[in-house]
Amino acid sequence: MYSTWLAENTGRKNYAKHRHLRTITLLCQAISSQLRHVLTIGKKLVKQHYLLHMSSQYGERRPTNG
Repeated sequence: MYSTWLAENTGRKNYAKHRHLRTITLLCQAISSQLRHVLTIGKKLVKQHYLLHMSSQYGERRPTNG
């Protein structure tokens, strides 16, 4: 009787442990995805800023208002 109870108890603990590990894995994947997204946007912004700086540095003309 005691060995049956112990086996059932261990099974439940393992199930809960795996469920928690799965939750942690999903959170890590979500954070990683968000960081990749932010880095991609950051690279695009830096590239745009650099291109604007370089075009003004070499005297390219842009249309003016008025």
